[in-house]
Parts: sequence; structure tokens; C-alpha cells
Amino acid sequence: MNSKVTLIILILFALYMDSTQAGRTGMNLRCNCIKTRSKPIHPKLIQDIKILKSRPHCPNVEIIVSVKGNEVCLNPKALWVKMIVNSFFKKQMNFSEEKADV
Repeated sequence: MNSKVTLIILILFALYMDSTQAGRTGMNLRCNCIKTRSKPIHPKLIQDIKILKSRPHCPNVEIIVSVKGNEVCLNPKALWVKMIVNSFFKKQMNFSEEKADV
């Protein structure tokens, strides 16, 4: 009887540890952006842009920018956000083409 209880506790502990590890490996079961920033950010302050497509657990397209080491969510429908994303990726494409020419 005692070994069955111990076995059940070990199985439950293993399942618990497995579920907590899933959260650390980037498996997120909700949207990353709860709120989005409405005030424009100067493009020179943006270090990186991540665009997350809609997923089964999050129907929203999410745009996350790195600004001074912080991640900020932007409204993907805002005109200023679209302009920043386009200019950022144009710069990336130009940089890639210059690198290929060398």
C-alpha cells in the first residue's frame, strides 16, 4: 500500500514538473500582448521587432518591439506601427543585400 502511494506521488510530481517546464521553453497557451501601446515610438529607439502570427491559443497578430531592453506590444492595426514595421524590414533587406555583395 505504501509503495502505491509513493508511486502515485512520484507520478504526480513528474507531471507537475513537466507542465512547469513547458512554460519555460516558450510554449505559451495565451496571447503575449495583454495591452498594446498607443503612443508612437521613435524608430531609432527600436532594437528589434517580433511579429507573431495568430495561433490556436491567440487569434491576434502580435507585434512586439524591443526598446532599451524592454519588450513593448504595439497595435498592429495602427498606421504608425505599420510604417515602422515596413521601414524596419526594408532596412533589414538592404543590409542583407549589401552583405551579399561583399
